[in-house]
Amino acid sequence: MPGSLKNIDYQDPFVRYRGQKILDNLKKFSMHNDVQLELAVDAYYSLYLPFPILEDVDKIAVGNRNIYEIIRSALEDSEFRRLRYYTIADAFASVAIGTLFLLNLQEELKAENEQQGHMGRGRTSTRNKDTEVENGSKDSDGSKSSDLKSIVRNAVKKTVEHSETIKELQHFTYGYRAGVGHTLDLDEDVNKVLRLVRNTDIKKILMFLTKMPNINTIVKKKKVGYQRGEVEGYTIGSDIERIVSTELAYPSIYIYIKIAENKLLLYNKVLYMSLGPIYVLIDKSGSMDGNKILWAKATALALLMRSRIEKRAFYIRFFDSEPYKLMRIKPNAKPSEVLKVVEYVAMVRNGGGTDISKSVITACNDIMKFRSRDFSDIIIITDGEDRIAKSLVKKSLAYSRSRLISVMIMGDNSDLKEISYKYLKVVKLSEKEMLNVIEA
Repeated sequence: MPGSLKNIDYQDPFVRYRGQKILDNLKKFSMHNDVQLELAVDAYYSLYLPFPILEDVDKIAVGNRNIYEIIRSALEDSEFRRLRYYTIADAFASVAIGTLFLLNLQEELKAENEQQGHMGRGRTSTRNKDTEVENGSKDSDGSKSSDLKSIVRNAVKKTVEHSETIKELQHFTYGYRAGVGHTLDLDEDVNKVLRLVRNTDIKKILMFLTKMPNINTIVKKKKVGYQRGEVEGYTIGSDIERIVSTELAYPSIYIYIKIAENKLLLYNKVLYMSLGPIYVLIDKSGSMDGNKILWAKATALALLMRSRIEKRAFYIRFFDSEPYKLMRIKPNAKPSEVLKVVEYVAMVRNGGGTDISKSVITACNDIMKFRSRDFSDIIIITDGEDRIAKSLVKKSLAYSRSRLISVMIMGDNSDLKEISYKYLKVVKLSEKEMLNVIEA
């Protein structure tokens, strides 16, 4: 039985798999899911294909006419065409945004049914017999079945509100903004992504990051010159161990002169330094309200991007009067692992007191526990002005081979300044201040 689109084999296992992925995600949001597989397949390929073409209406079975009308209304809608900018030839985005579209469509249908008093049988349900749609007949209240088009339009409009956030979250998780490629996808985490974009402040957090320049152009891996390191380019000198082979084409007298004058063309070889983890401590006390905590969270995610560029582990803890759960990921973390960190960061709410000493000592203990042999950076973001056990904190930093970088939001802490490797004061919660932290 053909579906709503031409040139799609609806019996092909892979085609049905894509539709089933959308259905599986819908079931995680609603136990009473009545969306048919054909509608899920049509929704996916309407978003994924560059030029989806509707099938001839006379080839559509009567039982699938409503699905056909939904897809036709969507493809004719200008907002839906805007949605496709995010989804064409992108399997994850097509599944995620397709799921969100059908979820919104179900909500709109339910609202319409409740309004009309037809709780058990919505006139536009995807399982109804739909001859009235084809014939343009009226319902019992006198309204035409063409109301389906306005229902689809409303569902598309609600989907557009979150589509850019889904794409930004995808880019962040895959590592596009960090200059890191990927071989895996987030197909198994669509429901987590949708919960994030609908139920948290992730949109506001990502807004900070989208205004920043490409971090890959700002942060570079630390390196030192080394004769047997990686070739990075060319230089001039007299070290014959690094001589470029084309120099040997000259007569020996010219080579001797170039050696004497330090003008040999050489390979520039470097050794990239190995560094310990980036450990972020975020103050979640009661005073860190509003834009303070949002800016701190966005800075933490920017530092996560930096850790991926530098191929370093990433640790993060929130704290108030007590340290909270530790989240850590390896340098080669999978997209799903990065997503867990993003979800953790987005879900935490501020409240409580402040104990900076305990949080820093806990971070040092974490670093020693996981046996990092290289220098680590502990970056604490706070507005707290409480006193610090300076001698104890200094000893902990020395034992763990860690440098403390303090980011003080709209305040000052002389104790913290005294024990910090770097001390940054944030006066304005802007992207420029965030860049200063990333470059520290």
